Amino acid sequence: MPENTLEDITILRGKLFGSYADDVYRNNDGDKIYKRTKIQTQIIPNDFLISSNMIDTKHSNTESKKTTILDKLRLKTPSVDDDDMDLQLPTINHDSNALSVYSLSNSLQHSTELAMHNTAFDSGNAFANKSLVPAMPSFETLSSKPHSQWKLQKVLLGHTGSVTALTFDPLNKFFVSGSADSTMKVWDLITGELKLTLTGHIMAVRGLVISPRHPYMFSCSEDKGVKCWDLEKNKVVRDYHGHLSSVYSIDIHPTLDLIVTAGRDSSVKVWDIRTKLPVYTLVGHKSTVNKVSCRSTNPQVISCSMDSTVKTWDLIAGKCDETLTYHSKSVRSFFVNDDNDEFISGSSDGIKKFKITSPEGRCQYLQDLQSLENDKLNQGNLIVNTITANHDGDLFVGCDNGQYGFWDWESGRLFQNGMNVPVPGSLAGEKGITCSSFDQSGLRLVTGGVDKSVKIWKQADEISV
Repeated sequence: MPENTLEDITILRGKLFGSYADDVYRNNDGDKIYKRTKIQTQIIPNDFLISSNMIDTKHSNTESKKTTILDKLRLKTPSVDDDDMDLQLPTINHDSNALSVYSLSNSLQHSTELAMHNTAFDSGNAFANKSLVPAMPSFETLSSKPHSQWKLQKVLLGHTGSVTALTFDPLNKFFVSGSADSTMKVWDLITGELKLTLTGHIMAVRGLVISPRHPYMFSCSEDKGVKCWDLEKNKVVRDYHGHLSSVYSIDIHPTLDLIVTAGRDSSVKVWDIRTKLPVYTLVGHKSTVNKVSCRSTNPQVISCSMDSTVKTWDLIAGKCDETLTYHSKSVRSFFVNDDNDEFISGSSDGIKKFKITSPEGRCQYLQDLQSLENDKLNQGNLIVNTITANHDGDLFVGCDNGQYGFWDWESGRLFQNGMNVPVPGSLAGEKGITCSSFDQSGLRLVTGGVDKSVKIWKQADEISV
């Protein structure tokens, strides 16, 4: 018999770490000796386990301070033939405060420095498989062309309600603003002079668009009406009836004699301009449709809704082609850039960019844009009301609490942000930006706000002293 006899061999509950187990020995003096032996991991029957009161108190307290199984897997040093590499778990180097992720292709570790404002992985994707959820590069490392700062040039007053819609003349001579006071005002783009006030709706005007091929302007309102205005006679020449509730958005097809409207009745309607009859009623959204846009190529109609989805529509078949569910909250606005077949949608959970592949018209998610500095966008407290962009890659986003930002379209980098200042005499809560649009040249930005004002912005180097 050896000097140390085996009194009992007990595998302690919860003591399996990797492929080792703790054995309990007792020597001739009656003292317990713990010996760790390598075993094959296997399922241990319940009757072979002992209760917690049989575990030595000193040993138990020491073991209870150990890290969890997940932490051990993260801290584990991988080898080329290690099966745990398939888990793709990131490890933390406590000395350099860096995050390392094991690569499936080789045994090298790719590390990126952690920072409060700049990290290669967010909390949701840190443990994700990189083949399924690609890691986004840092916005600081993305190359983007320099952008000039935008500054307020003029403030136009005249409306008695919130400014809710904007549209520009194709020749870039004037623009029209629609308001909650049920009127539309025509402004000279250069001088800012009020030229004309159009009346006809009995409730708030929510959408405006001027045809590039006809002398017509189309408007939609919360009174369920859609009107066609002859800009040569300055009067209504057609009415389109069919919506069951408020109409929130309108757009005109760039090549066909069609207009598309959407609103609170959760439907998207396609109208023939000449016959005043609905060609299609596109159904599929489960809540209010906030915005609709038309394109000359597939998908020819895109819409966003309070049901947190963005839908693309097959105009030939008259049905939904694709539903994008990347947002988790109401999508109030988006903007389509036909120059590079991309579009950006905005919601309380973030601003996301998509690529439209041709000729199928399918949409591919590209990236999330950099959030505003106070990070309210990620907390779901910031309501994005309007998104617009020009041909130079300047993207403007206006929010319900008055915050605004300018992004570089290509890289998604935020290069300017600020807070809208309401006009004197307004309430403190009337800072919200409700609509925005660049002119045809892209050198002027016009925004409308809750404070009943129309503001014209220009780049700092374009403003003459």
